[in-house]
Amino acid sequence: MSHCHGLGCPSTTDLVDAHFIAQAFPRQIRKRSDGANTTVSERRFTRRLQHGLFDDDILCSSCDAFLGREYDEPAFKLINTLRVIDLARPTFEIPNVDCDLLCAYVLSVLWRCSISKKFELSNIDLCGYTNPVRAALWGAVPLSDLRAYRLLLQRYYPHPGVDKFYSLPIRVGFEVQGTAWHGYILPLVGFRFLAIIDPRPLPAQYDPFVLNGSTVLRGSISNFPQTFEAEQARSVLAFHGKEP
Repeated sequence: MSHCHGLGCPSTTDLVDAHFIAQAFPRQIRKRSDGANTTVSERRFTRRLQHGLFDDDILCSSCDAFLGREYDEPAFKLINTLRVIDLARPTFEIPNVDCDLLCAYVLSVLWRCSISKKFELSNIDLCGYTNPVRAALWGAVPLSDLRAYRLLLQRYYPHPGVDKFYSLPIRVGFEVQGTAWHGYILPLVGFRFLAIIDPRPLPAQYDPFVLNGSTVLRGSISNFPQTFEAEQARSVLAFHGKEP
């Protein structure tokens, strides 16, 4: 039987179209581009969901509204204030930023994706952290208790369209000092979030760039056409006979 996945929520009715990415982002993209909105995942291409992919089988209206109020809306406003970044340098630093809000928002996206049974999201797995993440999102435990979760951020170097592009989370593997890691990239209106869910400590040189618990936003600049997600998007679009 379908039921709401919100913490302690008993609802088996009143399930709503719960969007994985805050609807404000695709709305903003559509307004800026004055055309059809394109949603891309690793598994599927679609042009018909103007406000992004959703699932009508995971959250009730109350719990969906809670995530929207606590994370989606404030994160959208915060990310829009971060667009003015000095792109002439390879790294940037912005003081007095609620980085934990960004961490919680990206985690809420991953959690919503992980509990869905949609094919587009079948490669997103929180590796046994689904319940602890839910508890943190609903405030039952502090976000800082999720020590396996780290978030890093990059800003895409200006290219046509990068500020009008977003994707569902993309699973990625990478190597750091000879050790294999995996995480999820979330491209979002010119920003590149890298979420890592792994209990191992990252090498010390990454510590200044971990957003969790910080009020100083530090990140680096990335060239979108050379990224893993750009290659994935080109592959998906080419498979469906679309021009990138």
